[in-house]
Amino acid sequence: MVRWVLIVSTLAFAVTGIWVRYRFGAVLLDQALLNLPGGASEAGAGAVAVELAAWLIAPLALVLVIAIIVIRRGRRGGRVRGRVTFGPIWLPLLAAVVSFAGFASITGVPQYLYSLTDGRSIEPYYVTPSVTAGPARPLNLITIYLESIENAFGDSALFGEDLLSEVKAATADWSSYPRLEQPASSGWTMAGIVATQCGLALKSDLFQAGFDPNETGERVDSYLPGAVCLGDVLRDAGYTSTFAGGATTEFAGKGKYLSAHGYQTVLGLDDWVRQGEPAQDISSWGLSDERLFDRAAAIVDDLHARQQPFNLTLLTLDTHEPATVHGSCNAGQGASMAVATKCSMRAVAGFLKHLRAAGYLKDTVVVVTGDHLKAVGDGTAFHQELSHAGQRSIFFRLWSPRPVHLGVDRGDQFSVLPTTLEALGFSIPDGRAGLGLSLLGTRAVRGVALSLPSDTYRALLAAPSRDFYARIWAR
Repeated sequence: MVRWVLIVSTLAFAVTGIWVRYRFGAVLLDQALLNLPGGASEAGAGAVAVELAAWLIAPLALVLVIAIIVIRRGRRGGRVRGRVTFGPIWLPLLAAVVSFAGFASITGVPQYLYSLTDGRSIEPYYVTPSVTAGPARPLNLITIYLESIENAFGDSALFGEDLLSEVKAATADWSSYPRLEQPASSGWTMAGIVATQCGLALKSDLFQAGFDPNETGERVDSYLPGAVCLGDVLRDAGYTSTFAGGATTEFAGKGKYLSAHGYQTVLGLDDWVRQGEPAQDISSWGLSDERLFDRAAAIVDDLHARQQPFNLTLLTLDTHEPATVHGSCNAGQGASMAVATKCSMRAVAGFLKHLRAAGYLKDTVVVVTGDHLKAVGDGTAFHQELSHAGQRSIFFRLWSPRPVHLGVDRGDQFSVLPTTLEALGFSIPDGRAGLGLSLLGTRAVRGVALSLPSDTYRALLAAPSRDFYARIWAR
């Protein structure tokens, strides 16, 4: 029996590891740790689970058939019932160990455990977000997170066409920062949101000092309670904050994070279903981007009519793997991800045109940015193209009623928080908030973590920073 358990374990770890590599490419352990406890009820999570189960069924069924055959033959041969020997136990044990090691490597476990020995901390580089002065006349804020959208998608040499042409045309007179980097600690939606709104690397506290597994649910119910994020700053400044996305708000603690950090209204798939959105506009991930921005136009009309400062955050989803092409998408033929990208950008562009036509751009700052670089796995869309993309960067456009210049030489997602606050007219200490330095103006990149050598910066973000994150998670 022990041998069969080892064989099944070997196959399970091997197949799961191959599937993760195929579907997501390189992942961080923090990504898995922070997604799982936050809830797995997001619509798309079910589809992902079904796909993994499909990968596992065939090899495990084969093992079961072989086990039954071997055991029956053993009985017919007069051997002791239930005891079938076919080699030393160390062979399946070794196979199980090797399989687990491969799985652990793919999910970043060795790197994670090694980083726990690093005593460095990001704390010396962190500035608690705060404002020293506000504008005489507050500006509204709209932030649009584009699922997995990066600048490479606009390269016709790579994709045969500019997949971002419509959103680029709609933001042609906006400020652009074509070099926005993804920190080594990012790479998934919640990490991108926390990086751009809190100026923080999102870390699980599973292996931090003092961890009590019995408190996991309690901590998830209060997402980063010790952090000061964009919504907190704007709430204190008198803003009303609203979030709208096509997916459910439960997965990975997204809704809990937003509710804990200044958002009074958080809208997701469950709300759209209750409000009667038809089934043809809902995919395994959620409401189509086209319908989301139709909804967003009505939301912004209502918010603007109140004549009170507001913060509206939107998140797309049609370009999440696997890409969704809805029946209303009329963007020609081609790979699903390419067509979905064009239709998603068309929906975004339509919303931006609505803002302009309604006159909202006169008193509203608008940020349009990717939430992270697209994951590149062996089985994902654009694997070949992005493997030849060279230096990859996140899409970033900024509209401000007051002309601004994004002239800082280097910036990453941590830079977005201070940039947004300054664009809104707030004064912040030395242009810094969280780990980031504002991109506005021509400041020298000095004294911030990003100014460190790349390897040092990467290692610093990977380090546990135990005392710092103990406060952020309010342990």
